[in-house]
Formats: sequence, C-alpha cells, structure tokens
Amino acid sequence: MHRRVALSLLGTILIAMLAVTAGQSRSTAGTVNIGWSGDKSGPTVASQAPALDGLRAYIKMTNDAGGVNGNKINLIEQDDAYNVAKEVGIVKSFIDDDHVALVTGIGNSSGFSSILPLLNSSKTPALVNQGTLASNTNPFQPYMFQGNCNYGDQAEVALAYTMTRAKIKSLKGVKVGIAGIQVASGQEWIDTLSKKVTAAGGTPVTQTLPSAIVNADVAAQTFQDAGVKIILMHHSIAGGIAMERSIAKYGIDVPASGSYGVTQDLLWTTAPYEATKSFVGVNCYTPLQDSKSPQGKLALATGKKYGVSDTSLQQTNYTLGWVNGAIIVAALKTIKGPVTTASMKKGLESVKNLNMGDLSPIINLNSKCHMAIQQVRPMTYNWSLKKQVPVGTYAQWSKYITNTQAAPGTCGKKRGSG
Repeated sequence: MHRRVALSLLGTILIAMLAVTAGQSRSTAGTVNIGWSGDKSGPTVASQAPALDGLRAYIKMTNDAGGVNGNKINLIEQDDAYNVAKEVGIVKSFIDDDHVALVTGIGNSSGFSSILPLLNSSKTPALVNQGTLASNTNPFQPYMFQGNCNYGDQAEVALAYTMTRAKIKSLKGVKVGIAGIQVASGQEWIDTLSKKVTAAGGTPVTQTLPSAIVNADVAAQTFQDAGVKIILMHHSIAGGIAMERSIAKYGIDVPASGSYGVTQDLLWTTAPYEATKSFVGVNCYTPLQDSKSPQGKLALATGKKYGVSDTSLQQTNYTLGWVNGAIIVAALKTIKGPVTTASMKKGLESVKNLNMGDLSPIINLNSKCHMAIQQVRPMTYNWSLKKQVPVGTYAQWSKYITNTQAAPGTCGKKRGSG
C-alpha cells in the first residue's frame, strides 16, 4: 500500500514536472514563437502599425539570413483594436496556447495592471515597445522590459525645451497646458507634468482627450481661456493632429511639444502650419531620413525590400519597431540550447552595448535594469528638407532627466531615493 502511494505520488510529481517543462519550452522544430499584441484596426493604428512594420522587417531579415542559432522566429500577430479586454485575452492566449518565449507590442497602457499578473505567474518576459508606464519599472518588475523611452523622461525633456522656446526661465506664476490620452499613459503624463509644474511654482491646466478623437476644440479653448504659455501633449498621431488643428483654429500661438506618439512626420505634414510651426516633439529614436549610419541605411533598404510603405518608413515609430527587433535578436543570440521563457529573460538581461548607430542611444539591459532606452532629445521639422531634425545630442538633454520612473537601486537610481 505504502509502495503504491509512493509510486502514485512519484508519478504525479513527474507529470507535474513534465507539464512545467513543456510549458516553459518555447522552441520546437527550429522555431521560436514571439507574440505581438497591438492595434491594427483601432484609433491608434497610425502609430502602432509602423512600429509593427519595423519589428516585422527586422525579423524577416533575420529569418532570411538563416535565423538565430538555427531557429527561425515565428512572429504571431494579434489585433487588439486598442481594447483592453482583447489585449489581456490575447496575452493570455499567447502564454497558454501559443507558448511564446516573449510577448511584445502591448500598446494600450490601461491593460498593464491586468497583464502583469499573467506575466509574473507564468514567468513570461515581455518587451513593451509602446506603453512605458512607471508601474512597469517601479517597483521593479522581473518580467517586464521597456523597449522605448518612458513617459517621465519624455515629459521632462519636453518641458525643458518648450520653456527654452518660450524664453521662460522660471515657471513661477506660469500656466502650462497639459493634455493626455484617456488611458493610463495619458493620466501618467498629466500627473508627472502637473507635479513638476506645481513644484516649480506654476499652474497646470489639464485636459484628458478621448482615444478615438474627433477634435480637440474643448481642450484648445480651455488652454486659450486660461492663457497658457506652453502646451504639452501625449496621444497617438491622430490625437496630436486633432490638437494642432484646434490650436490653429483658435489662433493659439505658444510653443507646444509632445511625447514620441505625436512626434512623427505625419503630424507636421498633416496639421495646419500655423500650429505646427510652434511644435517641437521629443523622441529617443531617430527617423530613417535623418540617419547617416550604416544601421539606418540597412533599416531603410530592408523596409523597401519587404514592401513597407513610404508613409510608414518616414515615421519614427518604424525605427522603434526595428530597434526592438534588434533587441530581441541580440537576446536570442546569447541563448545556448533550448529557448525557454527563462532563457529568453536571461538573454534580454544579457544585451550589452547594442549599437544601433544614430537610430537610438546605446542599449544596455541587465538583471537590475530593464529600461533599454534612457535618453531623449527634442525633434523639430524642416519643411524645406521635408524631414524631422534632432535638436542637439542625447547627452545634451540628459541633464533634464531625473529618472523618475526607475525603482530605487535600479537603472542608476540610488537606493532610498523617491
């Protein structure tokens, strides 16, 4: 009887162990599954589609060259239509059904609080290339990696440069217009800037804009009535264009800036010149038309080879996706043996001094820092050259970044700091 129980217990343990092993293995028959969840049909598709194009192009290039360590990358794409419930359901399916080694995309930040428990319980790493909330990094999240500059860093550089443009040396008594998309990232943008403006003696005038935006007249009128001296916004391209159109409609002539989401060529070329002449965005990635490096030329040539549209190639979001593809491949190259969720996580944490030329700052990840990009710079637009132009170097603007979103003891932030 005791022997039977012991054997039964041993069998149960073995089955459980096999189930765990099967659940962790993410490479079969020379294929590594990676899941992308993002907006292909919703209100932010104009921003997210080029990022997917860049990611897809890098992976196709890698597969055509033989893959990584004998493995081809199988990019599984799912449209969440910028719907939180769909996004969460897709991520769950990636983990349970597709047995992915990595989740990427995740463009709707409002789904993060529901996605984090799924990643943590399954020990599945995620490389987020669009929504970069503070909750991704503080407290430190072992399975969450950021493939884009975070909103805190973007906001600080945007504020610094618009103050320079407006010739404002102090915010004391100054009203600042702050607009954010009606998801978690937009609220974070509003909160981060409101605290910074208030601490400096200024008055934040805030407006929340719907995701599927028609126009931003109410926000523009609010800013006009309040007499704001600068405007800072975070939205998709569609939201940025709507805001700029309303700014032009009401004759508001103050420096404006915005996050990476609106810092795309399409905003300058689509919105009225009366408004965009005063707009300067921020980004941690460089548009291909500004790149002079071999890495940039390769990204452009590869995009054209695979039929990516010129509209997509002109967007900085294409560079974002391309560089995230490079991060994934660099991580896979460090893996010896089967690709599992555990080895993928370790691979990401082993990415060192990844040089993407002038497309981005040097990329470093480790077990105590999951922020791939920690520098931002302003971007203006040259209508004669028909392209964005970076303002200075990344290093030049680093002095304005206080690393607000890093957890103490990670990414260069001292322990005990707030």
